[in-house]
Amino acid sequence: MPPITLLPKLVIVTLFLAACYQVSTYQPVPYIKQGLPSVLTDQNNSQWFSDAIKAPHGDSIDDEYDDDPSSPAHSKKPTIPERDYSRTHISYGQTQCMPHFNAQWKQAALDRNASCTQHAPFPTQETRRVGFASITTGASVESYQRAILTQMFHAAVHDTSAHVLCESLTSGMWNKIAFLLHLVMTELLKPASQRLEWMMWIDRDAIVLDACRPLSSFLPPQDPAFDKIELIVNEDNYGLNAGVFLFKVSTWMVDYLSDVLAIRHYRNPDTLPFAEQSGMAALMQEENAKGRFAKVPWYWFNAYPDEEASVEKYRQNLEPEDLEFFRARKGDFIAHFAGDVDRVVRMGQWEDMVEEEGNVWAGETKRDITSAVEQYWQAWRSGTLTMKHMTGEDEEAAALRKEKEAEMRAKKEEEEKQEKEKEEKERKEKEKEEEEREKEKQKEEVRQDLDR
Repeated sequence: MPPITLLPKLVIVTLFLAACYQVSTYQPVPYIKQGLPSVLTDQNNSQWFSDAIKAPHGDSIDDEYDDDPSSPAHSKKPTIPERDYSRTHISYGQTQCMPHFNAQWKQAALDRNASCTQHAPFPTQETRRVGFASITTGASVESYQRAILTQMFHAAVHDTSAHVLCESLTSGMWNKIAFLLHLVMTELLKPASQRLEWMMWIDRDAIVLDACRPLSSFLPPQDPAFDKIELIVNEDNYGLNAGVFLFKVSTWMVDYLSDVLAIRHYRNPDTLPFAEQSGMAALMQEENAKGRFAKVPWYWFNAYPDEEASVEKYRQNLEPEDLEFFRARKGDFIAHFAGDVDRVVRMGQWEDMVEEEGNVWAGETKRDITSAVEQYWQAWRSGTLTMKHMTGEDEEAAALRKEKEAEMRAKKEEEEKQEKEKEEKERKEKEKEEEEREKEKQKEEVRQDLDR
């Protein structure tokens, strides 16, 4: 038995060794600098910017999703998921512009994850570290807030992340590029094993229709043959559509986005009619961009709603002959309301419908692009890409569509010509009538002079 005077020393040594062991095995939580970014909370007293708070007549976004029994939030009695949502939904700036993702929505995300696993005809697990990026600045618009919520819901279903800029960094649409540059550089500062690999930019006028399909399902296989690919984009009738696209987190992307952000300072503004979108397209034609981007079909993640009765056609799973190939169908990932002058109203109708429909894969769908994506990347690898691979439309159909569009343009031009001719004829007739009246007036004046 050791002397009594040694016991305190033995106790101290034992405690010291235990502390050393704890330090050696402790894994710290990655540090996030306070205030950058501000984060969404699930507290009842959470605040987001005042413009988003509606008058107390029940049409605020938070109230709608808390109280509307048709919302997917009420599919089951809520339980708080064990997840750090401050890393799932991240806002940037002093303004909190992201809608509140309450406990009911969190439970709905867990339910949807289970439903996707059960019903989706494709693997629903993310295979890469991915996330969404978007912007919403200025006064709150409910339709846009609900569109942001669809991104947040998808991120919650897949345990990924949604990043939203709430403040302006520069002018106009160039905010998008500045924000993406910030995101990419911030991610590159993280260890390679922790940073995001790919992100999807999505405009706030685009709605995520399918919360089951993982973002990584659009990406090329993890194979050296695809290492150069940095951008996955699509084109509409006006060329590149930068409303929704996928981009890699890489040093090449830092250079590309830096060049896009700078192009407005040395290019004639007339050559950039669509601002940052035109800048992106111009730099994609540069020598160092060859082989860096993949052009994929329009409807993969950028389908447009039909112009007439679009909600009914989608809800009832209709396929009329005149429904163009790029129009949104059940099974499509995103509906984009680009260029739609009535989009604020129409988006609200679609958002109502999407919430009511729930998981489209639990019923009948019209389009599953899973095999088309696989075929696309196989063709890319073998160098056999066709126009159909890149557009989703075969050459014969494209020729017929272009012929029809040409006929419609010709008809419109003829109608405009006839309208101008009609206006010119009416103008001349009016001038002639004015001349006749003037002549009669002069004759009357002469007669009056003679009478006097």
